[in-house]
Amino acid sequence: MPYFYVLLGVVILTDFLDGFLARRLNQISDLGKLLDPIADGLALFAFSVILYIKYPDSIPLWFCVFYFCRQLLLLILSMVFLPRADSVYGSNIVGKWGVVFLTLGLGIYAINIQSLFSLVPFLIYIATALLFLSLLDYLRVFYILSTKK
Repeated sequence: MPYFYVLLGVVILTDFLDGFLARRLNQISDLGKLLDPIADGLALFAFSVILYIKYPDSIPLWFCVFYFCRQLLLLILSMVFLPRADSVYGSNIVGKWGVVFLTLGLGIYAINIQSLFSLVPFLIYIATALLFLSLLDYLRVFYILSTKK
């Protein structure tokens, strides 16, 4: 299990570096805007499930289901509507903040900071609310794309 945490740390670090360098070197691409959130979502989902299995009280099962369904819905809608789009709609700020709160909550368990375990449910609820609001914004964009001729 410790190897998983090291791998996750490497994934998070390389994701941060990739985004930082893409912005810094002005090499942001539509493909990157599409693939980066998918990779982030898969990594966070896998981490959520592994934490749920290892520490059943760490993260509610309903959150794992919600997060999986959200990611799957966004992936399917992206495949359907992106061919109609003039450009790729990147991650929205509300979703990014949702991921920050989720990562904080998961990180508390990953690093095993027992004195902060009681904060995790609060962080997960905030993450859920922000990720849901983010989903609504994506649905708004997909609706606009669906009515586009």
